[in-house]
Amino acid sequence: MKQLLLTCITLLTAAQPVLARIWTSTQGKEVEATVCKVNPDKTVELETPRGKTFTVPFSTFVESDIQYLENVLAGGSSEPLHPVPWEAMNELFGMPIWQDANLWDDPTAEAGERLELYKESKTSFMENYRSYPLGQRNVIDQPVYALALYGGTEFTESLSLIFLNLGDIPPNANTKKLIKQIEESGEQMEMRLEDLLGKPDRDSLGSGDLREKVWRWDWNGHAILLSVQENKYTAMRIMPIERAENGGKISRLSDAELRQRMAACVERRANGDVAITNIPMINQGPKGYCSPATWERYLRFVDIPADMYLLALAANTGAGGGTYSQDIIDATRNIISSNGRKLGKVGETPSVNKISTYIDKGLPVMWTFRSTPTFQLEASINTAERNGKETKLKRNQSGQDEDTNAGGHICLIIGYNEKTGEIAISDSWGPKYAERWVPAKAMEGLSYGTMNVIKW
Repeated sequence: MKQLLLTCITLLTAAQPVLARIWTSTQGKEVEATVCKVNPDKTVELETPRGKTFTVPFSTFVESDIQYLENVLAGGSSEPLHPVPWEAMNELFGMPIWQDANLWDDPTAEAGERLELYKESKTSFMENYRSYPLGQRNVIDQPVYALALYGGTEFTESLSLIFLNLGDIPPNANTKKLIKQIEESGEQMEMRLEDLLGKPDRDSLGSGDLREKVWRWDWNGHAILLSVQENKYTAMRIMPIERAENGGKISRLSDAELRQRMAACVERRANGDVAITNIPMINQGPKGYCSPATWERYLRFVDIPADMYLLALAANTGAGGGTYSQDIIDATRNIISSNGRKLGKVGETPSVNKISTYIDKGLPVMWTFRSTPTFQLEASINTAERNGKETKLKRNQSGQDEDTNAGGHICLIIGYNEKTGEIAISDSWGPKYAERWVPAKAMEGLSYGTMNVIKW
């Protein structure tokens, strides 16, 4: 080799540090140069240490250098890479979030596997992975309680990490102590991120009751957002810079596009079942977050990004769970209307006749009710029987409603069968509970208030 030179990737301001990189041509020569600009026609403008600039095609270099430049181009930016390399970012976070400088061109499944998350849901237009370490895993040296990776039809779109929070503690826990720990956790992560990436900007996500203030660092097309919300939780979200600039919103489907997509999700089966498919599953985890999780499912189904922890905060969900239905309705009105959708009332008691109009259009119905062991047994046993599966579960033979173990709950109504008089429900407890069928008569007398739909 004729020359050994180091490539420096400059930042936009001279006060920030630069990194060394060896560039190798296909002829085996190594060249020192600073990346000035990466162009869409797959050429790169470089500058030597003596100030001479020149432009060459990607193909000048070996495959590893080409991939490096492709990553910059795929990130939607022609600016130089941030001086902090992706390896240093992984070291800070204590987990392999990145395998190069761009997370957004990683297939969601590959990123989920790399982060050791389990597949929670995959529909024809989105995919998500999740885990609940419950403090047994650290990120930036802080205990993380929940991780969620969201993707579109193929590639990763965002990562959400929830640290210490009131929603993941037992009701009898020391709340004052945890609140102090939440604040300290946020402060520690802010300092660690600032040490590596510099001082953050102050920014916000969402609007109305769902607006949250965040500390923001930008790195290679990624907005890293740290939020400590009203002593309730510490969270971090990583999303594309363009989305952060838009307050967390994504490009909205038109009403016509949404109608078409939702109608395409209605499945009519030979046995008379009419059911809505492709509703994303959000597992509420080991806490009483059935309401925030169910609302997140519905919001994502109608193309509105949502986070059950932020929904829980806005709806004043109590420590360990528990949400008043009207509180979450009030909290979500703004995000629904700002995304061009409407919240409507359906009625109180589910019936095939009442819900079929909405199901036929691809609109799930949110049902708040008194969930008893008898009802849950009926849903599970009836579903097993209609699917021809054996079950060890036994119906309550006493005829008594087990009210002592009943509690408020919310689920989605996603289907009906006129022939059998059954209604399909979907609970936010994981894939096993994505579709269960129960006789409509078993739902009588259990409703709390009105049912709701989100429509265009």
